[in-house]
Formats: sequence, C-alpha cells, structure tokens
Amino acid sequence: MRFPGIFLLIACLVSAQAHAEETASFLKIGVDARALGMGGAYTSLATGANALNWNPAGLANLGLQGQGPGGMRGRDLTLTHIELGSDTRFDYAGYAHALKYGVIGGGGSFLTQGAITGRDDTGRATGSYSAVDSAFTMGYAAKLPSDLRVGGAFKVLSSRLADTSATGFAVDLGAQKELSGVRGPGVPLFGIAVQNVGPGMKFLNETGQLPLTLAAGVGYRLPVGMTLAADFKERPYSRETEFDFGTEYAVMSSFAVRAGYGSLGGQNATGRVTGVSAMSGFAGGFGLKLKGYSLDYALTPFGQLGTAQRFTFGARF
Repeated sequence: MRFPGIFLLIACLVSAQAHAEETASFLKIGVDARALGMGGAYTSLATGANALNWNPAGLANLGLQGQGPGGMRGRDLTLTHIELGSDTRFDYAGYAHALKYGVIGGGGSFLTQGAITGRDDTGRATGSYSAVDSAFTMGYAAKLPSDLRVGGAFKVLSSRLADTSATGFAVDLGAQKELSGVRGPGVPLFGIAVQNVGPGMKFLNETGQLPLTLAAGVGYRLPVGMTLAADFKERPYSRETEFDFGTEYAVMSSFAVRAGYGSLGGQNATGRVTGVSAMSGFAGGFGLKLKGYSLDYALTPFGQLGTAQRFTFGARF
C-alpha cells in the first residue's frame, strides 16, 4: 500500500473514534500571514518552516529551491506575530534545513494572554492570574518519485492556567503531490494532512482530546502569476466542518496581493467561533519580497474581538 493509502486508513480509524470534548484549541490558530491572507486554504501549498503548522509534507519543497554551498539546498527562517486583542498575542518561530535526503524543521508557538481577573461565587474580584499555551514541533519530509512529498511532525504541548498545568504530545502526517503531467495552462496541486493525533491533555481530573483535524486541499498555479486554492477540513471532536478558499496574485516579482474566505472565520483565542456572520470569514493581505527576504501581512476576522493583524517575516538562505 502506498503512503496516501496508509494515510487515509489512519485518518478513517482516528475519525471513527472521535467522540470527546476538545482541549488545546490554540492549535487551531493559523500560522503564516500568507496562508491566512488566502483564507487558510494552504494544505496543498504549504512550504518551508511554516508547513509544520499546515502540512508537514510541505517541508520537502524547501529542498527543491536549488543546490547551495556544502550540499545544503535551502534554509528557511520564519517569524510570525499576531495581535488578537485584549492583551492576547500569538507568536511563532520556525526553522527548516534541507539535507542531502529530505528536509528537517522545528518550531515553537506561544499563546500568551494578559492578566485575567478571578472572581468568587458572588462575583467579587479575588485577584488575577495568567494563561500560557505552547507547542514545540520537530518534523521531517522528503520528496519521493512521481513528485510525491511526504512528511511527519511530532509536537510537545503545554498549557498553564493559573496554578494548573497540563502537558501532552501530538503527531501530524501529510502528503503533497504536484500533478505536472496533467494538461492545461497551469500546474494542479493536491495535499492531504492529519493533524493533532494524540492522547489528549488532562487538567485536574478531566481529560480533553486534542483538536484532531483531517484536511484535504487542491491548488492551481497559473502562468499569469495567479494561484487558486481550496481546502476542506473536518474536526470530528468539535463536529466542525470547514471550507476555505483563497487566491494570490503576483502583481510583480516582489509584490503579491491575496484574498480568501474561511467558513469558520472569526475563531477567537480559545478556538471557538463567536459572533460570526456570513461575511466574517473574509480575509486579505499582501506580501513583499526582496532577494531572500519576505514580509507578509494579513487582516483576518476574529469573532467578537473584530479583526486580527498578522505579520510574518521570512528569510531563505
């Protein structure tokens, strides 16, 4: 059985067992302003260090950027900062390194919230406390024959709320394929991913399941500098079904504009969708490139908090 067949078998088995409440919802917060400006339709397009958060198979695309000194074919550094409102911030730092056989990558994400006021049964303030969530990820991907990329990632998770904390781990698997043999004016792309497969996290006496996500996406690169993409995501534990659509147009080699729509647009820092209307899923952004450096910006919906600004700095060398 080839990798995609094994991948789909695992996805079906895990999905069939999904019946519990979720925890660690911060894992749903997307990384990379480029991806978010396209509405999160990134399963087939993910590349470089940011691929660890969308589809680990996308790491392998870094190794196709050209041979460099010492046999190293590519290195990618990325930093993302997101302002979520109410003193809540999300930060991510990632690095990917192409080897002779495949690409390795690692990254860390941190969700920090400002002081939260605690109250007793009568509503009287009893002091303040903080909440911090983090995930550290290591991944590997390789390009197989027939333009098939496969990859996997391992995450170590931690959540702290006041004096209570929990730890856990999760595994991601993914595959991407460029359908270069298909006739047409552009290049079709296909990607699948299973994210956050793990035993869950336990707070006090309660255990919650991780936000298991089954994702499939298609993309299409047109020779006029335009890229189209669409994703389907299923989250069995929270019973969420998501459809994402996005486009990117390279106005020139150094500047691109993006727009997208996500059907679950407006998730807040806990991962829940609040105050969402049919129009709240729209997102947009732009990207600048200069030599090996890039700066991407996205403005995306964030439930009752309004919109969130997302910035990503990247360097390839």
